[in-house]
Amino acid sequence: MRTPAALATVAIVASLVLAPATSATAAPQCGTDPLGTAGKYAEFVEGDATRYSDSEGAVAVGGDAHFGDGRTGQGFSVGAKLSADDLGALPSHNSLVVGGTLSANQVVMRKGSGVYGELRGTNRPGGFAIDGPHAQGSSPVDFKREFAALRARSTAWAALQANGTAARPTNGKALLLTGSDPERNVFTVNAADLQQANRIALKVPAGSTTLVNVLGGSYDMAAAGLSDVEIWDPQSRAFVPDDYAAGSAAFKTLRSKLLWNFPQATSLVKNSASWPGTILAPDAAVQLGNAKTGPGHVNGAVIAKKLTSVPGAETHQMAFSGCLPAGRAPSKPLPPAAHPAPTGTALPAPATPSSSGTSGKKPSASTSPTPTPTPGTDEKGRLALTGGGADPLFVTGAVATLLVGGACTAYAVIRRRASRR
Repeated sequence: MRTPAALATVAIVASLVLAPATSATAAPQCGTDPLGTAGKYAEFVEGDATRYSDSEGAVAVGGDAHFGDGRTGQGFSVGAKLSADDLGALPSHNSLVVGGTLSANQVVMRKGSGVYGELRGTNRPGGFAIDGPHAQGSSPVDFKREFAALRARSTAWAALQANGTAARPTNGKALLLTGSDPERNVFTVNAADLQQANRIALKVPAGSTTLVNVLGGSYDMAAAGLSDVEIWDPQSRAFVPDDYAAGSAAFKTLRSKLLWNFPQATSLVKNSASWPGTILAPDAAVQLGNAKTGPGHVNGAVIAKKLTSVPGAETHQMAFSGCLPAGRAPSKPLPPAAHPAPTGTALPAPATPSSSGTSGKKPSASTSPTPTPTPGTDEKGRLALTGGGADPLFVTGAVATLLVGGACTAYAVIRRRASRR
């Protein structure tokens, strides 16, 4: 009667031990609404904001907001590209939320409604404060709670193990980010290294989530005269500079799953180059464009402590849809990022972008060859294992083999004892 019991024991041990080996290859954990309420807005600001021109999505400001300028005739429009589902997901269905005082000049509510603590309208003759439904009321967003959660997530995501490589091709001051994971690619770079790049190129598998952790207190895109942020387009097989309607459907999906995480930054300045993906800088004063370089668009969202812009800067409705864990803040300080290593190869020329950020024209296809794999990858561009750690699946399989072998040995002993009786 002990033999069936021993067999059952072996079966149970084997099933329990082999289960992790199967789950080791499962898709990475995805938190529900990884950015929380902030993920529903194109601009989500804890403190004050000064904006002109346009945001295609929803806008939420916890402090005071200055939208438009009566002296120069500048205005500000909100929500032009919000869908019915987008509006339905917003707290109280307000596409514009200002917790403090809204100083408004020609603010146009394209879709949705606005709510604010206090309104100060324009005194300009023939002008108007807000065109569209709006009312005074309490904020439907708890900015203190949301930003506490955002800071914790930002720090936790910055501690994720990088599985992509950052390298410097031989031509110019370009920075090449290459990943091969079909689900999620994580990069860790120093803000100082990113700031030295006059061209940034990203190549990851179509459909994957990309997390770029930028460590450091400040970042200025204008410092090295950044000209383009490019993404590898699987359809044209070329690096395509980000633009409003650039690239194939796969290109657009990659952009919507791209998050730039600045967990330590207190200052972030854009230049006129178009920026793809969502910017998460919960402790930073973010500036969209400047007087010297002109406005800079974001094809994604901006989450910041404070937000200012020059006239002409826009945020476009391309909400983050990537897969990131809920996560908790690590107990240890974040380690410094390694400096990008040279690749020894040149970065191919990008495809030609559309002539205007809002033209809707698609860039022409390029026949640029696939770049030579960067150091740390195999001939297929996959990241190679390093001596710093073992393959988790290999470790799990080895442990499983040892434990199952031990169970089998125990079963053999029981059989021998039973045969003697």
